Amino acid sequence: MVGNADKEKLVRLANLLQLDRFASIGDRKQLGAVDAGKPFDVMQKAGVETAIMSTNLRARERALRDAQYAAQGGHIDKALRHLGPHVVASGNAAAVDAAAAWLSLSPAEREVTAIYASGRNLRGQVNEAVQTGLKANGELGPGSMRLNVLSRVNLTREEMRYARSYAAGMVLEVDRRQRAQGLQKGRYEVITTDPSRERVTLQNGKGKRIEFRPGQMRPQGEQDSLRVFELRPLEIHDGDRIRWTATDQKRGLLNADQARIVAVDGKSVTVKTSLGVEHQLGLKDPMLERLDLAYALNAHMAQGLTSDRGIAVMDSRERNLANQQTFLVTITRLRDGLTLFVDNADRLEAAVERNPGMKRSALETVDLLRHAAATGQAKGRTPDPSQAPAREPPELDRSITKPFEIGI
Repeated sequence: MVGNADKEKLVRLANLLQLDRFASIGDRKQLGAVDAGKPFDVMQKAGVETAIMSTNLRARERALRDAQYAAQGGHIDKALRHLGPHVVASGNAAAVDAAAAWLSLSPAEREVTAIYASGRNLRGQVNEAVQTGLKANGELGPGSMRLNVLSRVNLTREEMRYARSYAAGMVLEVDRRQRAQGLQKGRYEVITTDPSRERVTLQNGKGKRIEFRPGQMRPQGEQDSLRVFELRPLEIHDGDRIRWTATDQKRGLLNADQARIVAVDGKSVTVKTSLGVEHQLGLKDPMLERLDLAYALNAHMAQGLTSDRGIAVMDSRERNLANQQTFLVTITRLRDGLTLFVDNADRLEAAVERNPGMKRSALETVDLLRHAAATGQAKGRTPDPSQAPAREPPELDRSITKPFEIGI
């Protein structure tokens, strides 16, 4: 999930430290970086020495392991066939049915069963459904509070340079002063957008309006100090499971870490972290804007995690999310079993089969265009037999790159 900018920083640090070896470990078939580039994939295509680790040590149940192997090979039909009756077609009720399946488990089973959703919308639906069920069954306490929380909008540097990426009601956070834009450090609300003029009208906490010109941001650098959020309502109750969406280092409240709501009253919210430490958050505590329900996780959050059993939700109508990368991450998080809820199994299979989910890098785009130009230029030209094809430099000659095996 590392983009070009972060990868370049890692390589530069390795060179400054004069390291003898730099190893990158990952899976280019899984979800890549939100930001620009896919260096992990590009460096392999360029011929870097590569060791393939293909033994599945995670899955312990035979059918699940076979499904994961099939998904790794891009055989979506075989993967769904191996899952068999554990693929449940629920139409428009997939999120609710997945929540009901998790709620029907015993408390002990719930602790070892994760819920994975392909994207943010489905995750929100599952979280709301689980909370509704727990509340109706009396498993959540009487204390409750309505919050307005900040939900991060994942934009690349380039996307942030266009007015169409912003919408009225969004929140722009500025970590460092932007002299050229007239922006001080702080929070701004998006009032209006004008894509035709590439202008965004912002309003600060004092009511002052500022004309923001995103196109004047440099392609590199500003994204680290500018972040875009959506403001959405969220109700929390005593006993709710939450996750942090930002970090407060001093109190040990870490981004993506989970916590439990201990008590909610009219003046504060008491939470217990994953380490068992309790904190009391006042009504104006900034971390009350930086949380979300954590009954379900989406695929980007789940990559790298493992659980014994899982319930997953995917929807064939989510065009950008119904792809092979999301499918692979979703079904390979489990050890002992998976139940997959979908709107329509056949449609999901077709959608995932035709969408690998792999974005094209700038290098690949240039190569594609160069090849197209060369093909056009060569049309009608008589070949010259004296011009032998030039041999690539040794470091780019894939034929001399020898695979090597590793083991325990």
